[in-house]
Amino acid sequence: MLTAFLALYIINGVLLGWTRAYNVLTGIDSPGEATTQWCAWPLSLMGWAAIPALVGGAVGYAVTGQIQAHRTRELQEILEELRRSSAADN
Repeated sequence: MLTAFLALYIINGVLLGWTRAYNVLTGIDSPGEATTQWCAWPLSLMGWAAIPALVGGAVGYAVTGQIQAHRTRELQEILEELRRSSAADN
């Protein structure tokens, strides 16, 4: 995905100019106003959907790692405690 994004950005940078490609990517400029719309629209969609998803995935991975690093009890121990508690309630 990163390779596709870089290729798309480079193509747009060469065809539109680097500043214009960045503006289309970040949503400052509309891809409909670009001279080469066939490659500006995919770059705009990539900037709108794929990049935030990639960043969100990376942040989620980092947060999960930090949570697991600070976990004091094993998951199996917690699940067994919940099962015992649920059985006692019934």
